[in-house]
Amino acid sequence: MYITDRAYSKSEILECEYKMLKTLEFDTNHCSSYRFLMRYWKVSESDVFILNMARYLLELSLVEYRMLMHSPSILAASALYLSMKIVKKPFNWNERLSETS
Repeated sequence: MYITDRAYSKSEILECEYKMLKTLEFDTNHCSSYRFLMRYWKVSESDVFILNMARYLLELSLVEYRMLMHSPSILAASALYLSMKIVKKPFNWNERLSETS
């Protein structure tokens, strides 16, 4: 009520918030790059070491402000690809991974 300079009552604000949430079907989640990574990792059939390295690389991207410009799916794919390159494991972005992204 303070922000609206008392232009709206508490019940009017709550009613408006309820309408917005109902329109969004109460789905206010943001898809994280970790979920994309788990999907890509399962499809790529890599070992757990690759997964852990890719998760580490994703965590490094969390502290870099410049990384916010990239979508979560691109960050996850990049982390998985880079972890495969680091351990020199052959990696092909095959049709199954393309369908997943």
